Amino acid sequence: MDSKELVNLYLDISEGLLNKLSLNNSKEGNFDKYLFVLALEQSLDSLAVSIASSSEFENPKFSSYDYINKWRELSIDHPARNIIKKEFSSDGIFNMLILIKKAIHEPINELIIVSNETLSLKKFNLLLDRYKEFIIMLRKTLEEC
Repeated sequence: MDSKELVNLYLDISEGLLNKLSLNNSKEGNFDKYLFVLALEQSLDSLAVSIASSSEFENPKFSSYDYINKWRELSIDHPARNIIKKEFSSDGIFNMLILIKKAIHEPINELIIVSNETLSLKKFNLLLDRYKEFIIMLRKTLEEC
C-alpha cells in the first residue's frame, strides 16, 4: 500500500476510534485511547515517508527512524520546514501528542486538590483537527511548489 493511502487509512482509523472513545477509566476505554494515539502516530509516520519520497529527500537512515525523528529530520532540511517546525512548538501536534500520551500513562492523583491534567474528548478532537489542518497545509504547499 502506498504511503499516501496509509496516511488516510490510519486517519480514518483514528476518526473511528474517536467516535467510540469513552473517557472512563475502564480497560476498554484506555485501550481505545492507546489505539487512537497509535493510529495518529502511524499516520504521521506514513505522512513523513510520503513527503520525503515525493520531494526526493536524501537520507539513507530515514526509514529506520521513528515518526518523531523523521519529522525532526524533515524540519531541518526540507522545503516545507517552516510548517513542520511550527508543529514542534508548545501548541503543535507533536507536543499535544506527547502530553496526551503522558496523561494516558499517568493515573490521576485524587488526593490533591489540583491534580494532573485530565483527558477530555475535546483534547482528542483538537489533536485530530490540528493534524488534519497540518496535512492540508503540507499538501497544498508541496503541490504549489
